Amino acid sequence: MKKVKEVFSNYYIIFCIYALIGWLYEVLWMRFVVAPHEWINRGVLIGPFLPIYGFGLLILLVLLGNFMKRKHPASNPIYTSISLFVIITFIYTTIIEYTTTPKILNPIDYLRDYGLLLVLLNVVIITIVNIFIKKTKNKKIKNFNTTIFLVFLLIWIITTVIEYVSHFAIDKATHKLLWDYTKDFLNINARVNWDASRNFAIGGTFLLYTVQPLIEKLLKKLKNPQKLWITAIIGIPMLLDFIFHVILKVI
Repeated sequence: MKKVKEVFSNYYIIFCIYALIGWLYEVLWMRFVVAPHEWINRGVLIGPFLPIYGFGLLILLVLLGNFMKRKHPASNPIYTSISLFVIITFIYTTIIEYTTTPKILNPIDYLRDYGLLLVLLNVVIITIVNIFIKKTKNKKIKNFNTTIFLVFLLIWIITTVIEYVSHFAIDKATHKLLWDYTKDFLNINARVNWDASRNFAIGGTFLLYTVQPLIEKLLKKLKNPQKLWITAIIGIPMLLDFIFHVILKVI
C-alpha cells in the first residue's frame, strides 16, 4: 500500500507540473501570439491547470520512457531514413505554410499540390545520406544516435491523436469548442492542425529531454510524507474545482 501511495503521488505531482506548464503555455500563447491578444483562462477549470497536458505528458512517459533509453544508431538505414523523413517533411511543410497563398487548409490539397516534390526530396536525400553513412569510416557518424528524431515523430503522432480525441470528447460532453482550427493550415475536421501538432512535438520533446530529468531529481529528494502532503494540497482544490465547475456547474 505504501508503494502504491508513492507511485500515485509521483505521477500526480508530474501530472500537476505539466498541467500547469500547459496552462501557462496556452495563456501566454493567447496573450502574445493570437489576436486579439487577451488574457484568457484556457481550459475547463478555474484553477491554473490544463489536465489535457498533464494526461498527455503522462501518456508520453508511459509509452516512450523505455524507448528513449535505447540507442538507435545512424548505421541502421531504417533509423536514418525515418529521422531524415521527419526533418525533411518538417522543414518542407513549414516553408509551404509560410509561403503559400492562399493558405492550404487540408492535407488532401497539400498532398495533391506538393506531395510529389516532398516524396522526391525524401527519396533523393535519404538515398544519398544512407550511401554516405554506409561508406564512411567515421565511427561517430555511424554511431550517431537518432533516437531523439524517432521520439519527436512518435510524440507528434501521439499528441495529435490525444488532441483530436480530447476535442471530440469535450465537444460531445460540454457542447463547447475550446479551440477551432477551421481556418488554419492543414487542419483535420477543425480538431487538429499542423501548427498545434508541430508545437506539441517540439514542446513534448523538449520537456521529456530537459524538464522531466529535473522533475525526477526533485521527486527523489522529496520524502514520501512530503509527496503525500503536496498531492493532498493540490489535489483536493483541483477535485473540488472539477466537481463544482465542470460537473455541477455552480461556479
